[in-house]
Amino acid sequence: MPLYEYECTECKHNFDRFFPLSEWDNKPPCPECGKESKKVLTSNIQRDEPTWLDDTVRGVLQDPSEKPITNRTEYKRHLKDNGIIER
Repeated sequence: MPLYEYECTECKHNFDRFFPLSEWDNKPPCPECGKESKKVLTSNIQRDEPTWLDDTVRGVLQDPSEKPITNRTEYKRHLKDNGIIER
């Protein structure tokens, strides 16, 4: 499932949500104030690594000294190994 970034139209809070591709137009309420949100669009720059794992997400998940996550399997393993998910 893709990770989408949203911004609240009222309080400007930014947050992320996973949704299936079939729900790409979903607009979840802001977790801070409950008001309507809008999807934040970012440019799709061609890179050697996956575009679904941008530098912002990588900076939160990984220490700069670690080998970069390059695919979804490594991403899931990293989440499990670091206690972020239990599956």
